[in-house]
Amino acid sequence: MVRRVRLNNFRNYGEETVAFEPGINIIIGENGVGKTNMLEAVFILIEGRSMRTSDIREVIRTGEERAYIGGWFGERTEREARAEIEREGGLQRKAVEGIAAVSYTPDDVYMVKGSPEERRRYLDETAGRVRKGYREVAREYGKVLRQRNEAIRMVRRGLWGRESIRHWNPLLLERGAEITSERAQVVRKAEEMANRSGEKWGAERIEIRYYSNLYRREAEGREDEERLLKVEDAEIRRGVTLIGPHRDEMLISYGGRNARRECSHGEQKIVSLLLRIAQAGIMEEFTGEKPLLLFDDCLSELDRKNRSALLELLAGWEQAIITDTDDIGGAQGINRVYL
Repeated sequence: MVRRVRLNNFRNYGEETVAFEPGINIIIGENGVGKTNMLEAVFILIEGRSMRTSDIREVIRTGEERAYIGGWFGERTEREARAEIEREGGLQRKAVEGIAAVSYTPDDVYMVKGSPEERRRYLDETAGRVRKGYREVAREYGKVLRQRNEAIRMVRRGLWGRESIRHWNPLLLERGAEITSERAQVVRKAEEMANRSGEKWGAERIEIRYYSNLYRREAEGREDEERLLKVEDAEIRRGVTLIGPHRDEMLISYGGRNARRECSHGEQKIVSLLLRIAQAGIMEEFTGEKPLLLFDDCLSELDRKNRSALLELLAGWEQAIITDTDDIGGAQGINRVYL
């Protein structure tokens, strides 16, 4: 758990120190005071990256050359972590081992209502955090896919022969099969974990189905290779690879209804919150550590009953830090941080 965080020249903060407690901590303040920025700072300190931007230098306060984040972790014995971000040098970080964080942002509802790419990103992020080597396999697949797409475009222009496409087929299928297999396991665990939490919440049942256009390959590995040859003409016409995990989909139902098309925004938010909690549960099962939950604006758009249910669910975690514009009237055992 995180006990204190000190910020210097981070986003809108000049100098700020905040203390946290076990259980639920709620950061309360008006829009624009820096509630989300505080969660981002804790996430960077723990995970070494931002959940909001790919350019870490954006967190440096306007007009400054560097930002600093310091943190103290542990219950009985404090361990210190720090991160320094420079405009020229990027991120330098001293981490604390054995601590992880899961972040929820309002945009996470697009895991449910958005494009298949959003759902694939959730699967890849989850698999990458619990399966050793998955991120490297995913990077290799991305490189192969880019090379193969380039070959397809060159063939389309009449500059290369078709063998330049087929050269990449075995590696595309090999890495693609590894990704598909890991994603399928994440889907099974995410459905299990989401419903386990959903039962405590009183939510309706979630069902998740993973659809891949890669078949279960035969022993000699010929089935998918033959399919690639069959779609080769179509790939050349369209200029892209048509088979592989980059085109897979995860379909979610909530209470027997298509969550993307038939559920209300509030129901979609419940599903997205349960998916993040499921991600944290999967990480705990595989690593033995219960991640710190950093949930931004998680209570808005929920009615009183669902707000109370979510808070009760979060109270079961060692530590959760959430944000809201208003205090939670009547809620006990919650550490309040006013900004």
